[in-house]
Amino acid sequence: MSELKGIVAFFLIVLNTLFWCVFLLSIAVLKLILPIQGWKRICTKFIINIGECWIYCNGVWIKILHRPEWKIEGFESLDQSNWYLSVANHQSWADIFILQGITNRKIPMLKFFMKHVLIWVPVIGLAWWALDMPFLKRYTKEELEKNPELRGKDIKAMEKSFDRFSRYPVSIFSFTEGTRFTEKKKIDQPSNYKNLLNPKSGGIGLTLTTMPYINMLLDFTIYYEGSKRSFWDFLCGRMSDVTVRVKQIKIPDNLLGKNYEEDIEFRESLKQWTEDIWLDKDNYIEELKK
Repeated sequence: MSELKGIVAFFLIVLNTLFWCVFLLSIAVLKLILPIQGWKRICTKFIINIGECWIYCNGVWIKILHRPEWKIEGFESLDQSNWYLSVANHQSWADIFILQGITNRKIPMLKFFMKHVLIWVPVIGLAWWALDMPFLKRYTKEELEKNPELRGKDIKAMEKSFDRFSRYPVSIFSFTEGTRFTEKKKIDQPSNYKNLLNPKSGGIGLTLTTMPYINMLLDFTIYYEGSKRSFWDFLCGRMSDVTVRVKQIKIPDNLLGKNYEEDIEFRESLKQWTEDIWLDKDNYIEELKK
């Protein structure tokens, strides 16, 4: 029975995505070929509304098909008129559907950091592009040593990508661990936490460098009751018991208005601040497991 639910859920995702992509890409093309600021703002509003409809429809089939038990804590004082930097632990591709579902029309749409190569994913890559997801190309230490002229290009790309976000409220989002959690990855790192991977503060630092008007962090902690974590398990309804805690954290003044690439003291302070948040997150998950 659960496998049948998974097949139905897969086709519902595909149909929902294809349906809304027709409208999404049509307006995105009109926005691209008529580069007039007033027109672009109108198109952006339509695109955001279409994205919210797509997320809403995903939520509808999830509720009807799986009847999930999502326990949400901490959404009392959030609104759509503020800019946010958002982070979360990462355990499954299901995290994206859950985070989109619980935040839709409550805060500005989540703008996920995307690896540049993902823009070439058929259909959905174009949808992410139309929704103004930030596609970033980061360079490894080895690449920078081999080609020093690449240094700083990632920040310039972020500045260009994030410039448009100053015109309307957004929620920049990063899975700070950089990859999905597994016990093997925790051992290989090795992780300093019982239930999490080590956080990487680079994405947070570059966001604060290029978007100085952000002063609030949303910290999402996701905990699944069961041991299943695959996307197929999610489609089959085996990951329906979820607890999500949302904490609104004021970003300390000493972390604002700094340059992540050039300021060593800022990098160290940000790293410690992020690790403290992750320690609190880890302790919270331990309490839920008892």
